[in-house]
Amino acid sequence: MSLLAAEHALQAAQRAGDVNALDALLHPRCVGSGPDGSVFSKEDDLESYRSGSLQITRLEEESLDVQEDAVSGVTRLVAAVDAIQGGAAVSARLIYTRLWVRSDEGWRVLAATLAPAAEAA
Repeated sequence: MSLLAAEHALQAAQRAGDVNALDALLHPRCVGSGPDGSVFSKEDDLESYRSGSLQITRLEEESLDVQEDAVSGVTRLVAAVDAIQGGAAVSARLIYTRLWVRSDEGWRVLAATLAPAAEAA
């Protein structure tokens, strides 16, 4: 699977709340940083979907940059996101920057940051 296909599979898994697909796409040592500066592990992320405390209702790709070499890659996604988080509806335009590593299992996210994006022109 190409890195572009892996990124699109991750987006689809997020929209669907597919914990099994997310588990396969996130490296066991994956760490993320949210827009508020919070840091979360792979298990924290999976549990938010598993428990229903995070439900992404819309994740619409606006732009995507993909860079890869033999063993690693970076994706930079700008997306409009609507979600239910902790029971509250939230809408944001976010930049997702993900560091991917390639292994025998395919591409997996090792690190990710989410940050607010400037409003579209």
